[in-house]
Parts: sequence; C-alpha cells; structure tokens
Amino acid sequence: MIPQELIHLLERVQREALTRRMPCYIVGGLLRDQFLGRVAARPNVDLAVARGAMEFCRWLAERLQGAFVPLDETAGTARLVIATDDRRFDVDISDFRGPTLEEDLRRRDFTINAMALPLEAWLRAPQSPPAPTDPLHGREALARRELVPCFPGTFEDDPVRIVRAFRFAAQLEFQLDRSASPLMAAAVAKLSQVAVERIVEELLAIFHTDRAAPAVHGLNALGALDLIIPELSLGRGVEQGGFHHLDVLGHQLEAVVQSDRILLDCAEFSEPLRAPVMRYCAQELSERHSRKALIKLSALIHDVGKPARRTVEPDGEVWFLGHEETGAELAAGIVQRLRLSNREGDMVCKMVRHHLRPGFLSREPQITRRAMYRFFKDLGDDGPACLLTWWADRMATRGPKSRLDQVDQQRAKLEELLSAYFFRAQEVVKPPRLLGGNQLMAALGLRPGPQVGELLALIEEAQAEGRITSAEEALALARQHVKAAS
Repeated sequence: MIPQELIHLLERVQREALTRRMPCYIVGGLLRDQFLGRVAARPNVDLAVARGAMEFCRWLAERLQGAFVPLDETAGTARLVIATDDRRFDVDISDFRGPTLEEDLRRRDFTINAMALPLEAWLRAPQSPPAPTDPLHGREALARRELVPCFPGTFEDDPVRIVRAFRFAAQLEFQLDRSASPLMAAAVAKLSQVAVERIVEELLAIFHTDRAAPAVHGLNALGALDLIIPELSLGRGVEQGGFHHLDVLGHQLEAVVQSDRILLDCAEFSEPLRAPVMRYCAQELSERHSRKALIKLSALIHDVGKPARRTVEPDGEVWFLGHEETGAELAAGIVQRLRLSNREGDMVCKMVRHHLRPGFLSREPQITRRAMYRFFKDLGDDGPACLLTWWADRMATRGPKSRLDQVDQQRAKLEELLSAYFFRAQEVVKPPRLLGGNQLMAALGLRPGPQVGELLALIEEAQAEGRITSAEEALALARQHVKAAS
C-alpha cells in the first residue's frame, strides 16, 4: 500500500503543478514496484516534466516547506525532500530527456523503469493505477523478471547504471537480459569518471539486500570491482595454503556469500538471538546505510592486507602475519576514497583490524568475563558486527572441508559473546558505574587528570569480572591501587 502521507504530498504537488500549468508525469520505480506488488520501505517518487524541473522543484520546496536539493543542473534534475518526525519522502523531478515524454522514456536506464502516467491520472487510483505509457514493453519485462537496457548507449550515457543493474537484480531477484553484459563491458572503464558518492549509494544498497554475493561476483567478472576497490585486485591468484580452499580474492568474495546466508534470517543461531541480531543489523549508521550493508562491505575487504604480508616458510607453510594491521591501514584509504561518514568508516576499519579476535577467543576452553569485557571495551557497539564479520570469514575459510565439530564449538563461543552483548550488557559489557569521578576525587583527595580515568577504568573492569559489586568495594580497590602506585 502506498502511504497516505505520500498520496497527500503528491496531491499538493499536483495542485501546485496546475497553478503553473505544468503537466507532471509519475515515472520509474514507484510504478514498477506497484506493478510488481512490491512495497518499498521508503518509496522514492520520480516525476518528469517537459522543462523547468529545477525551478519547479525550488518553488515546491518553498510552498511545501521542504528542502530543495539540486542533483544535476545540466540534466535539469532536483530533489524535493519532505521530512516529518518519523517519515521522509524524496520526490525527484527531472526535465524530459528528449522533446517528448516517449523520447524521455526511451532514454532511461531499463525498460522496467520506462513507464509513465500523468500524475493526475495516478492520483485518481493511487493504490491500483491504470495502464501506463509503456513504449518499451516494460511490463512484459516485469513479467519475465528481466532487466533490459532501454537503448544500446544506456551505460555509456551514465556508467553508474552498471552498478545499478546489479543492484536491481539483487533487490528484485531479476536476471540481466543477454544484451546487457556486452554493453556494460564496453562502458565499464567509464566508471572511473563517475562521482564516487553515486557508486557507493548503489554498492551499499546491494550489500543491504540478501543477494549481495551474485551482484559482487558479477561486478568482479566485469572488472567493475577493480575500479571501485582496486586494492581487492591484489588478492587475485594469491594462494593461501592448505587451511584455505580459495585464493585471497576468492575467499573475500566467499565471505560475502556467507554473509548473505548468515544475515538472511540468522537461522543458524539459537532462537533467542535471531530477532535482536536482525534488529541490530537493520540499524542505520547514516541514512539508508545499515549495519548489515557495512558488515558485508567489511567481509569483502577483511583480508585486503594479506597480499602485502604473505610469506612462505621452507616447509611450504604460508603465513600472513600482521595482515589485519596492514589491512586496517588499507581500509582507512578505501573508506576515505568511498566517502563514507566518519562513523561508517570507523566501523569498517575496526572490522578489518579486529576480525581475528573472535577466532582467538573461540579457541579458549572458557571465555572469561575479563576477556569479554575487554573485547567489547575495544569494539563498543561494533562488537556484534565484528563477531558476524568473523563468522562469515570463518565459514568462508575451509568450505566443504570444515569439521562440523569445530564449527559447532566455535558457533557456541560466538553465541556466548553475542548473548553477553544483547542479554548481559549491564553485567559484562558495560556495567553501571559504581562511582563517579567527582566522588573518587573527593574520597581519595585526587586532582582532575588521567589518573582518575585510569581508576574508573580499573573499577569498571573489576566490576565486569564480578570481583566488586558495590561503591564501597570500588573505593577500596581504587585506594589500594593508589597506595600501591605511591
């Protein structure tokens, strides 16, 4: 169902269009999803007008108290953003890409998006729109579940459509028409000319789906992945020895396969963990960029430091000592180039730097409360993401050669750590403070400085370990520590 708030918004847009005698046509994704019976979590509306889209969008923003966002002044495309306390709607308005509506549709990306209805006609039956203008038989392509390029130069005109094709295939579970691959291959080199922000939006949308792996494999086969994240190409053909069944790049691609499988419904975890893990993964660190997407990006690049750290011992053993540190340095450059936010980039770099730690913990006969506390102290709210990145890495490592008893044992340790975060946080992960800094300074006669912070950290760790449970015990521990240091 189309949200009533969106219908009301488009009714207001139509009223303003009538006052300016500007016919508006609803095109693209909203119609496509309606004909598929698909309801997008955040419907994005595309409107086409013969000309004057930028001016019209600016006018609407003023009249409707929204935000005006210019997207492409040369092409005449802008965005109207209407935000309420709990909803946001984007309405993209663009000039025709030719002299007529039909010519505009013929210049779009894929035939499933090359359908249009007058906005006025759509508003008469918004939940069940009438047959659209469909010059390229987009509804037939919908029925076949195929992505068909609108014209031979579609990818040359806008190379980001290469990544978008794989995004649509992942989101909609469609297949690319046979005509698409050679057209994409001919235009793939032009991806380097596209603003990186546009590519990243498509890439993270791919990672948010449950079918990211086929898309990433497709981008790799096309050579597009080398242009987007060239550091990955260094792992192509780099053998890893007997413990792995794939080369470095193949292993990282397989980690995305495993991430798709694991995060689909978390079915391999104990039932109490499934819902909280899935809610955690759905959280957005910035608008439309979920933890789920960033975990899969992390899985893709987690071993990016291996080629530089590869050594072969006289007995033939292959080692990659320190690859996580080198990988984190390379990841810092990757996230900066991809223009991720500071929070997103910090998370991805942490995943690469710490992806081995859960494996080390899983080998311990018993994970102590101190070890749990220190893990989550270092990772914070990214701790579960690190655990899930490691698990995708682990399940991608030996493939069919994995010993089921080892997998079960390690999964049990993984669940122990996840359970600590989701169900025992105040006990093990971030216990409530027993003493404040001012109380500590007053009781021990201390001045503000690093020592106070060190004592508070000491108290918190002892509390997480279960060694102290009261303010009195916390103060006694701090007093003993100060005395020993003096």
